[in-house]
Amino acid sequence: MYEGSANWSLGFGLVDKWGEPVGLGKIAKLINAGKIDSSELITMKTLKDTGAIGKQIKDGVRLMGRGAEQIKWPIHLEVSRVTVRAKEAVEAAGGSVRRVYYNKLGFRALLKPEWFEKKGRLLPKAARPPPKQMDKVDSIGRLPAPTKPIPFSVDEKEAASSSSA
Repeated sequence: MYEGSANWSLGFGLVDKWGEPVGLGKIAKLINAGKIDSSELITMKTLKDTGAIGKQIKDGVRLMGRGAEQIKWPIHLEVSRVTVRAKEAVEAAGGSVRRVYYNKLGFRALLKPEWFEKKGRLLPKAARPPPKQMDKVDSIGRLPAPTKPIPFSVDEKEAASSSSA
């Protein structure tokens, strides 16, 4: 089996090896070093460009709760998967975490948009997740990579529109 799929362990059931893991502590260190701007949306492209994760992202990014106590300011993240501890820590600091879906072509467009320009092609539209993964995502990924977070609920949309007006 290849690395991105789930494996069966020795008598302990299914072991999930989904996504490239990144801890909140590593993100906090990059923000403190000035490599990531905490006022902007932190996407998987931002994490790849700053070196928080490896160069190849096969299945997405999994946000882990390691170093959760280091997050003391609001940050807004878009990742593929998130643990409960990480989501609680980010929301306690006043930030938000959105689980987004990208297929393989969408990841290529997110991480290497210059490849499409070089070939003279348009960026593809974002694909919808398969029905089995609908409950694991909050929204469909956006192409090109967004810089501002989109609100989750109607109340947040109203607050965003009133503050910009």
